[in-house]
Amino acid sequence: MKHANHLQAARELSGKTQAQVAADLNMSFRSYQNYEYGMGAQTIKTAIRIAKNFNTTVENLWGDKAPQAL
Repeated sequence: MKHANHLQAARELSGKTQAQVAADLNMSFRSYQNYEYGMGAQTIKTAIRIAKNFNTTVENLWGDKAPQAL
């Protein structure tokens, strides 16, 4: 569940709510929330979309280090 914490950290750094990020990504609130909580698996395409939304990389969101403000 490491990635769940990284997604939440990236979202909090962006100053957005889960609902705002979900809207930015054109996905349901529940889908984004599940990704952030580590429930279910996203596709590579979705992971890339999420990373681009936060102006970071997939490796930064799902790697060993928490994302930092850019």
